[in-house]
Amino acid sequence: MRKVIGSAMLVTVLATAPTLASAQRRPAARAAAPRSQQHPSFGVQLDWGSDPNFGIGGRGVFPLQSLFPKTPLDGIVSFDYFFPGNSVKYWEINGNVAYRFVVPRSSSLAPYAGGGLNIAHASFSTTVGTTTVSGSDTKAGLNLLGGTTFRVKGSNLIPFAEARGEIGGGKTFILTGGVRF
Repeated sequence: MRKVIGSAMLVTVLATAPTLASAQRRPAARAAAPRSQQHPSFGVQLDWGSDPNFGIGGRGVFPLQSLFPKTPLDGIVSFDYFFPGNSVKYWEINGNVAYRFVVPRSSSLAPYAGGGLNIAHASFSTTVGTTTVSGSDTKAGLNLLGGTTFRVKGSNLIPFAEARGEIGGGKTFILTGGVRF
C-alpha cells in the first residue's frame, strides 16, 4: 500500500512541476489599456426621465481590474437630481456594475452593459391656506443599463450615452448623457 501511495505522490509532483515552473516565469507584456479603463474617472451628466422631466447629476466610474483581472468590469456610481416641477423634489442614487465589451481598436465606440441597485427619494411640500402638508417616500430597486463611451483622440474627456431601465425604485426609463474626465 505504501508503494502505491508513494507512486501516486511522485506522479503528482512530476505532473505539476512544469506548471509550477511556468508560474514562476515573467508574464508577457500586455498592451496598455485605454486611460478610461485604467483609472477612476468622474463626470457630469444630463438625464431625461420617462415621465417627462429632466435632471442633472454626477458620476464616478471605477475599474474593477484589481478584483477581476481578466474580466473588463467597471463599478459605476451616480447621483441624479430631477426637476419634476411644483413643490416636488426627486433624486436617485445608483450603484451599478458594467461589463465593457471588447471591440476593435479602430472603433470609436466602447459599449457596455450591466445592472445594479437604485435608491429613489421623492418629497413634496405644499401650503393650503395656513396648513402645510408634506410627505416623502424612499424606495429601493434594480437597474438594467446599456451604453457606450466615445473615444476622442488627443483628449482626456470621455463622452458617454446610456439608457437605464429601473424596476421598483425610481423612474422607469432614463436616458443619460455626459462627459467624464
